[in-house]
Amino acid sequence: MPLYRLVAATAARRPEAVALCCGAGRVTYAQLAEDAGRLAAWLSSLGLVPGDRLAVLLPNSIELVAVILAACRAELVLVPLAPDAPPARQTEILKQTGARGLVLAAEMAAAVPAKARQGVAVTICLGPPEPGTIAYDAFRAQADVAPPPRSGVPDPICLLVYTSGSTGRPKAVAHSQERLARRVDAFIQALDITAQDTTLAVFQAWRPVVLVFQVLAMLRLGGTVVLADSPDPAAFWRLYGEHRPGYCLLMPSYARKIFADPAAARADHSRLRFWISGGDAPGPALYEAARRIAGRPLCNLYGLTETGLVAVVAPSETDKPGCIGQPVGDVVMRLVDDAGRDVAQGSPGRLLVASANMMVGYFNDTLATHRAIGTGWYDTGDLLRRDAQGDYWYIGRGEDVIVRHAAQVAAALVADVLAGHPGVAEAVVVGVADAEAGQVPVAFYRTTGPDPGGEALIAYLAQRVEAVSVPVACLAVMQWPVTPRDKTDRQKLRAMALEHLGRVSGND
Repeated sequence: MPLYRLVAATAARRPEAVALCCGAGRVTYAQLAEDAGRLAAWLSSLGLVPGDRLAVLLPNSIELVAVILAACRAELVLVPLAPDAPPARQTEILKQTGARGLVLAAEMAAAVPAKARQGVAVTICLGPPEPGTIAYDAFRAQADVAPPPRSGVPDPICLLVYTSGSTGRPKAVAHSQERLARRVDAFIQALDITAQDTTLAVFQAWRPVVLVFQVLAMLRLGGTVVLADSPDPAAFWRLYGEHRPGYCLLMPSYARKIFADPAAARADHSRLRFWISGGDAPGPALYEAARRIAGRPLCNLYGLTETGLVAVVAPSETDKPGCIGQPVGDVVMRLVDDAGRDVAQGSPGRLLVASANMMVGYFNDTLATHRAIGTGWYDTGDLLRRDAQGDYWYIGRGEDVIVRHAAQVAAALVADVLAGHPGVAEAVVVGVADAEAGQVPVAFYRTTGPDPGGEALIAYLAQRVEAVSVPVACLAVMQWPVTPRDKTDRQKLRAMALEHLGRVSGND
């Protein structure tokens, strides 16, 4: 169902239930549906028509969710702008998408230069309006809350989200309303989410994982979404204690921070059912920490910007660290070799995904869309294996396979072995260029206490993996470098590895 109707249906059932909380703000389902409908009509009255792109730069807030729903109601295409992106990047996105509307917070206005706004027909400002902008609160005077003009498109595109660009130039992934709604239902069914499962959303509500797994899932059922306006661990635990959520989405890098906070051990976890994690491999130490701190499991989700949710580990199956579970909804998964042939059970293969709920395509890039999903299968580039029970296990990115003297080294498998050392909390292995071997593995690790030392860890690995897989160095780090999307920054680790090897070579 179109996403606004999803919320309107819940408002009809539970009008006085609290839909969203942020700071001191609360909004009921009845008020949220009315505000989103009025806002949609107002946006249409300003000259925005179905299919127009509406850029948004707002903090995590009730207003952000209202704008998302209003854009869906008016059949506009939401173009989220990341708050931490530099002005040049914001300018580029506005130009690439041809945004005709822009909603931004006054305190963030400097991130979008005035020159970049020249091509935008309507700029709306939340807070004290700048010259040339319209005050956001003016929508409340909109008398007409009748449905805005409809395009007649059965499943309109509603969201453009840029990829991280880790494998090339960032592309805008287009998602449609019906496909997002079906992903919501698949998630709810896979983890048996209920209206009683209040969720605490730390990351921006427009991010697909947050939008689908937290915001829309709760709005579909009639539960409450608590929007954190700060990722600070102290703020997280304060909100956690106040609202006692049923589940939380934690990217691994963020989970490490909050689990290390002393407040974690003092918190009341009685209503928590499970943690969910996605975006990066959690690692054995994180599974253990989730259990130790709250007595609740960590459910690993697997998906990509292009595919949405592909697989999930159910709470009853979380004794398998590293497992991503089984396909959800209509998702079909295949593991193939380099020739495109299906691999045998237990053998590593490249994951192909098919689903009616994947992206519509890449915005204004027909060729890239055809290459990505023209066959009906999306090549994730990830290496996985499938066990006898039908569960899938993540091995690593295909590009993370290290070719050393023509032999393949699976970086993730070496990292898992290293993480088995009692002195190692977590490990990551990356490949770096080498004049003789082509590539060599370098390991990074975080300790559980006293540092066992790189040489001892190399000796430990030498007894447990093939010689070609033994890293040339094991380097301790205090914390993992992360990307703006809270994934482990492997490019940064490669740079650190090269710097270390260069120093060692220079001392020889």
